Amino acid sequence: MAKVLIIKAHPEMEKQSNSMAMVENFKQIYQQGHPDDEIIEHNVSDGLDYPLNSTAISIYNKSMAQQELTPEEKTFQEGRQKLVDEFMNADKYVFANPMYNLFIPAEMKTYFDIVMQVPYTFHYTENGPEGLLENKKALHIQATGGVYHGGPVDLSHLDVGNQYVKTILGIMGVTDVQSVFAGGMDYDPEHADDIMAEAMERIAKVAEEF
Repeated sequence: MAKVLIIKAHPEMEKQSNSMAMVENFKQIYQQGHPDDEIIEHNVSDGLDYPLNSTAISIYNKSMAQQELTPEEKTFQEGRQKLVDEFMNADKYVFANPMYNLFIPAEMKTYFDIVMQVPYTFHYTENGPEGLLENKKALHIQATGGVYHGGPVDLSHLDVGNQYVKTILGIMGVTDVQSVFAGGMDYDPEHADDIMAEAMERIAKVAEEF
C-alpha cells in the first residue's frame, strides 16, 4: 500500500478553480485504480502554522549550537517535524496550484520551506546538496490563464513555478516528476472548455499509471 500526499494551494471558493478540478479528477481516477492506497490531502492556502519565521530560525541556530529550546520553540518544532515526517513517509506526491505571476502561490512556497530540511530530506556534501528521498515520484498539476506550454510560441522558460517545483524536489532526491498543465483559459475563453477537456484526458492517463 502506497501513501500519496496531495498538496493543494488555492483558497476555498464557491466556484471550484480549474487546478482544483484537475486534482480532484486525478484523485477520483487514482482511487479507482489503487483502492488500497492511503491518500493524505492538505490545502496549504487554509494556513500553515509553522512557517520559516524568526522562531524557525532561532530553533535552527540553537540546534546548531546545541542549546536548549524554550517551551514555545519545542512546541513549534514538534509541529513542524510532523509535517516533515509526513513528507518523508509518503511514496508519491501531487502538487496542484494555479500560476500566480509566473510562480506558485506563496503558501506552497512556504510548505516547501518547511519540508526541505536538513538532515531529513537532504544534506550537504562536498559536491553540494544531496537528496535523501529515494524511489519516490511526483506530479505537478497547474492551471494558467495564458499559454506557456505547447502553444505556438514556447514560453515554458517563463513558468518559474514549475521549474522551482522540479528543482526543489530534485534536490530532495525526487527526480521522477511529471507535469500536467491546463493553459490559456483566460487568453482564449471561447475554447476554455476544450482546453480543460484535453487537460482532464492527460490527468486521467497519468492517474492510471501513477
